[in-house]
Amino acid sequence: MKKEADLFYEVFESPLGPLWMVSGREGLSYLLWHRSESGMRAEIQSRAGRLPQKQTRHTASWRADLKRYFSGQEVLFRGEIAFLEGTSFQQAVWRSLLHIPYGQVTSYRSIADQINKPGASRAVGNACGKNPLPIVVPCHRVLRQDGRLGGYTGGVEIKTRLLKIEGVL
Repeated sequence: MKKEADLFYEVFESPLGPLWMVSGREGLSYLLWHRSESGMRAEIQSRAGRLPQKQTRHTASWRADLKRYFSGQEVLFRGEIAFLEGTSFQQAVWRSLLHIPYGQVTSYRSIADQINKPGASRAVGNACGKNPLPIVVPCHRVLRQDGRLGGYTGGVEIKTRLLKIEGVL
């Protein structure tokens, strides 16, 4: 098991509420909505098996990208990502989501087809719900086949606001 000091965090005050950024030397691993510091630390302990320490050095470029994103600028998040959890199926879904262009949407069915799992639309939706990096891994850009929003871990209101920022709605 890695030492506790290999994960670092800071809070990003977004227009939609606080986002906790948790990163390691390998890349960004988590963006968590609306959590207290103690709640975030407990969740990371539970999910990653270790506690992050407060430090901004590992998240500075992510902070700058998120600032631009929330100001309405198109952002291509180019920093390194390090998934610390997820099944191979979930990680395949999350990697597929990285290819959805800013300001565009797709369907759960389309993602299932892209990862060669036709008929797995519901499982894709479940994987989106477990996405550890909302916004960066843009699960908010995935809609139901009929164009309805579907769910979102941060809540449908936040999904709607993210799509409005990108000019989709």
